Amino acid sequence: MGAKTWMIVYSEGNAPEVLKSNPKLEENRTSEFLARLFPDYELSPMDDGSLSFTSPEEDEIYAGFFNGVFVVAATEFGIDYPTKIPEHFITSEFGSTIQLHAMHSAVDWFAFAVWKNNQIKRALSLSPDSGVLEDIGERFEFENPYWEGKHPAIDPEDYDEDEEEYPFPFHPLELGEAALKDMYGYQLEGCIDDPLFEPEEIPLMRFKRIQIKPWWKFW
Repeated sequence: MGAKTWMIVYSEGNAPEVLKSNPKLEENRTSEFLARLFPDYELSPMDDGSLSFTSPEEDEIYAGFFNGVFVVAATEFGIDYPTKIPEHFITSEFGSTIQLHAMHSAVDWFAFAVWKNNQIKRALSLSPDSGVLEDIGERFEFENPYWEGKHPAIDPEDYDEDEEEYPFPFHPLELGEAALKDMYGYQLEGCIDDPLFEPEEIPLMRFKRIQIKPWWKFW
């Protein structure tokens, strides 16, 4: 797997249903909302991207507002402990439901978190090397088959008794793909299980960001 994500989605209703309806990208509201989330940066528009790529470099941001669903991809969301995200990102100003999704295939790391009305409901972060970094709240329904061992990381036929036992009963990236489908309605890699839409169909505005320097300075 080569998928990477660091994104957050604000919504009032059912994000997958909105995104699958081929919604119009509202550029003015996207720019307006981004300016509120990232007030310390000057944002310069670039060529558009899409929902198929939500792991921009540190100096870029991808975003789109669609009929009540606000998608933002930035490095601030690719953190080991989702609940330690800067507080100003957890705001119901853009929607009562906030969903963070992050994963990195190079280290088989996956994390997600969900807030309702600014209160954390579920957070999970784990990788084979680091173990479980965060596990808060009751597991969501889509998680259960993975924790129950129904999607083993190692095929029983390929199991070697001399190898070190895998630390989880599933592969984190496979759970990450299941989370993408449950939370947003699409998947990126692996076994694509009847997604509601293809992520390439959802455009995202792309911005170069430059930190605004204060007018004062020290000598």
